[in-house]
Amino acid sequence: MGLFTVPEARAELARLRPVLDELVRLRADAAELAASLRPGGWETTLGGMPEWKAAQARLDDLMTTVQRTGAELKGFAPLLVDFPAELDGVDVLLCWLEGDPELCWYHRVDLGFAGRRRLPDRVVVTEEIAAGLFDGMAAHYDEDTFHGLVAEALVDGLGRTAPERVLDVATGTGVAAFAALRLEPGEVLAIDISPGMIAQAEMKAATRDPGKVITWQVASAVPSPVEDDGADAVLCASSLHFLGAAALRDWLRALRPGGRVGFSLPLASAFRPSEAFAAIVPADLKLPETEDDAAELAAEAGFTEVTVKRLDVESEDRVRSVFVVHATKP
Repeated sequence: MGLFTVPEARAELARLRPVLDELVRLRADAAELAASLRPGGWETTLGGMPEWKAAQARLDDLMTTVQRTGAELKGFAPLLVDFPAELDGVDVLLCWLEGDPELCWYHRVDLGFAGRRRLPDRVVVTEEIAAGLFDGMAAHYDEDTFHGLVAEALVDGLGRTAPERVLDVATGTGVAAFAALRLEPGEVLAIDISPGMIAQAEMKAATRDPGKVITWQVASAVPSPVEDDGADAVLCASSLHFLGAAALRDWLRALRPGGRVGFSLPLASAFRPSEAFAAIVPADLKLPETEDDAAELAAEAGFTEVTVKRLDVESEDRVRSVFVVHATKP
């Protein structure tokens, strides 16, 4: 196996998260079953010898899955995963320990765990690596109902006139694209750099879009695969802060005169991405703190008739807030 770059290792870790989570759960089950099988062991509702053997076999499969990526599983309890890499010409192991929120440590190969140091704050991230990060989220993305609320708010602001062509940028699992169907558009082009996200969207489309109004495409967001003046409406739910100011200019290019754009942005004070996702946030777009800040972003890009609403959604432990922006191409 070859060496990982830091972004590649972080993307691979994101893809491995479901495997590692299952490893942790099965490890506990296997330990409880093993204890119950000993003389005088406590009874367990998990089963007996057959279940213990099944757990062991599954653990072996999961550990093999980790090793096949090129990562090295160095510890089992707690889990310790190393990714061979090179930093400044030195052979190192990028080191993830169970409980770490992200891959943010490394050590020289000759020093071992005791030589762990924090990784540099910023690394160069390619589009391929960014796609890998979002691939890792795809299977569970729709568990967060907040995305649907943002999508509905974006579609609400486009007006009631049926657009002939809608472009949904960074569609994810297609939440905004599906919401746009209630406007009865002629067609919707939904694009995302993540094949995993698009695959999830296409599975839902069998029931959510039986008329096949939506075309799904793995594609770069900037520039979008739409000709000049080729769209009546553009949607972008919770992704502009990963695309940068260039996306606003591209939407102005892609919209016909009079076309509408709807996008959302998190509040600067509330945006706390993980280290992996912080690395893909461009520096050319300043997140807004007020409605006026959000409106200014659209106006500076050349849009008119800018409106901004703050959407606050209370969950069990916090209030999540975004600015929902709508504007028109002159």
